[in-house]
Amino acid sequence: MDAETAVPLSQNSQIVLAVAGGSVLLFIGYLIYGLANCLYSIASILGSTRNAKNRSKPSKQQKPAKAKGSDTDEPLVSAPTKERGPDLKKLIKAEKSAAKKKNTPKEDQMATHDLWVNTLKDHGDTVHGVAWSRDGQLLATACEDMILRLFDLSDVSNKNPKFKRVRTTRIPLGVGFGDSPDAVVATLRGTPDAMMALYQPIVKQPGEPPSYDAKWTVGNVHGKEPALLGGMASVPSDAAIGRRGFVVSLSTKKDGKVYDLQGREVAVFEPNALANHDLAVSSDGRFVAAATFSSDVKIWEMKYSREGEFRGLIKAMGLTGHRSQVACVALSFDNSRAATASKDGMLKIWNIDVRYELSEDPKVVLSIPMPLPDGRVYQHLAFGPPGSDLLAASYEGTVQLINLKNGELLERIQAHEAPITSIRWCPLPKKMAAEAGGAVAFVFATSSRDKRVRVWRAPKF
Repeated sequence: MDAETAVPLSQNSQIVLAVAGGSVLLFIGYLIYGLANCLYSIASILGSTRNAKNRSKPSKQQKPAKAKGSDTDEPLVSAPTKERGPDLKKLIKAEKSAAKKKNTPKEDQMATHDLWVNTLKDHGDTVHGVAWSRDGQLLATACEDMILRLFDLSDVSNKNPKFKRVRTTRIPLGVGFGDSPDAVVATLRGTPDAMMALYQPIVKQPGEPPSYDAKWTVGNVHGKEPALLGGMASVPSDAAIGRRGFVVSLSTKKDGKVYDLQGREVAVFEPNALANHDLAVSSDGRFVAAATFSSDVKIWEMKYSREGEFRGLIKAMGLTGHRSQVACVALSFDNSRAATASKDGMLKIWNIDVRYELSEDPKVVLSIPMPLPDGRVYQHLAFGPPGSDLLAASYEGTVQLINLKNGELLERIQAHEAPITSIRWCPLPKKMAAEAGGAVAFVFATSSRDKRVRVWRAPKF
């Protein structure tokens, strides 16, 4: 056989080669088919996205189609669409415009109430508390803007009374008067320790007018425990039963402290509750009461030595009878009565003119359901001066005036646009303006988170 002669493949080899070639061609075909399907899917997705964008954002240059056979530019009338509701922004703007057109400014809209006397302006933030001077000529306010203000209310109807500003180093939580009408004492919010300071006019340089400055400051009043908002009261020396003035501060959970008006600590009292809700101090400083998380109220009595020195507070009595925690408490000007409001829905008036040394207990003389929605409770209480037979009670921005003789609700005043922070009665009656008849009436002041302090007169009944 010749060396260059090709050897023919066997039949089996030819079959194997044919099958292998067909398999390769089949695999290549499937691969091309899969790639084609992928490209088609991607093209479909991109096309759908482009169409959606074109529908949601029509071209600015696109013009509406003309009606068939028309030479005008009027567009074809489309099918009616669902009407949209009123535009909220337009409604708010309309309300603001209407308010501006009213003759009465916004801050004086309460002036239409029969019992409204005055609105004290200038506050830049929440007003946490107010206090009247002993002669009723001045009203002090404590504001979140770190300023104490002293308003001259010798004419309580004067719509632009003179006032002085006293700047503090921290936010004042409550305010009271010292031994002189121009001296004010305040508790200040701590970070975290609470502070107490007394401010009075001080002449720094000869020939210069006096300016308010801190005469003394006490830090770490309650340790790391913050002071209770509005939980302070002061008693000037000329009003105190022992002729020694003092100031009381209550913490949010633990103790209460008593300082004299020179900044010295003279007493500590312990409510022993999970939380403290309210503090009340009688106008002559004899009694100190605390409403707490418990269902009873504890009352302490301030004791003095024969020489007039402080001996401290002693536990005098407890007001027991509520079925739930007490939210607020008040003491009458003459120390004969106490008022308590509890989450059990009841307002109670107590006779505390008892001989507690002989184990005589206070007695409930009036118990009425609070005229509030279920689950609500008064947040502040204040007895009117002797002869008024009134109790002022607040919930949110409303003040209710209650007849202490029979519990009748005499008046409901929508006093503020935000929750009330304090209520204080002027100790002496004030003469009203001539347009109000010029009569003499009892008045009280309310402060609120709406940056307002308002003065109201008691109703006639």
